[in-house]
Amino acid sequence: MPAVKSLDGPVAVTGASGYVGSHVAVALMKHGYTVHACITDLNNPDKTEHLLKLNRSDHLGHLELFSANLLEEGSYDIPFTNCIAILHAGTPMGYGGANNPRQIYDGALNGTKNVLNSVKKAGTVKRFIYTSSFSAIHHPMSSGYIFTEKDWASDNRDNDPSWSSNRIDEDGVMAYAMAKVETERMCYDFAEKDGRFDVISVCPIAVLGPLLSKVHNSVDSWQWWLGRMLTGITCKRSWNVLWNIVDVRDIGESQALMLESKISKNRSRYQLCATDKSGELNVLQLQAHLQKLFPKLNVGGPPDEIHAIINKYGNVYQTPLAHCDKAREELGLETHSIDDTLRETGQTMIDLGLVKPA
Repeated sequence: MPAVKSLDGPVAVTGASGYVGSHVAVALMKHGYTVHACITDLNNPDKTEHLLKLNRSDHLGHLELFSANLLEEGSYDIPFTNCIAILHAGTPMGYGGANNPRQIYDGALNGTKNVLNSVKKAGTVKRFIYTSSFSAIHHPMSSGYIFTEKDWASDNRDNDPSWSSNRIDEDGVMAYAMAKVETERMCYDFAEKDGRFDVISVCPIAVLGPLLSKVHNSVDSWQWWLGRMLTGITCKRSWNVLWNIVDVRDIGESQALMLESKISKNRSRYQLCATDKSGELNVLQLQAHLQKLFPKLNVGGPPDEIHAIINKYGNVYQTPLAHCDKAREELGLETHSIDDTLRETGQTMIDLGLVKPA
């Protein structure tokens, strides 16, 4: 399908009140699009005010709110009317126990089927951008392996007991990864069979960057753990491997660029991750960056066990290593520096009252 542009018609964003979805909406408005922002609760100001505020900015586009529920068949029929593109960022997440593993898995697959059926009914959609995850790329490999868009989480799993549909009810991490793999492929196949639109997927990893609302501070998310570090608390997330960091603003901008790309086509896939080694940090390095950016704070670091690992092996396990080369080369994406990303994450959390520095 040909690339689309803002004058062609409106575009819709599912999960528009979420961390990624909100920044997708921002990027689209900067590109001049009329955005149909789909959210589940129009009566929650924490989910609506930051979106409506965009209409009072100097962005070229305009945003309209629509009520839609991922798990209700047909609820996207009205928001998708006359839309030329859909940016599907909504999915059930497990942060803070919000959903159990089965709900994460079933919600991703069945919810996306509902979205695709509404796309088919609309009949006007030319491009469908699916927010997948690096979880659909990452699979067991030796330390130092560099992942690309050619990798799938289902690779090298023939004799891996941890990758089994029998474990969906007990393992949320595996359920999420398996759901993302299956949903990506389902979307590609659906579009190929329909023939009227292309599906392009984006696979983000450790997402940081400015928070636009208090609801973006999901318990146990990357930004939540960074906020805890700023209050002096020990970071227990991924402390024995690397934080491979991507800016949420870059995820949003990349999706606007995918709509307008003359290179992207059905089954195109872009991993959104570190620009280079500067964005691949162990937690000691992350602590040092944050301490430099917020010198008046007592920034927490990793558990003491990290020192034994570094003394024995020279560093933490060198994974996941991955760079967003394809998005930069094919889409022309210009990424934010790691210090800018970390500064904006921490400062917006402080400004929103989510972090009260010790």
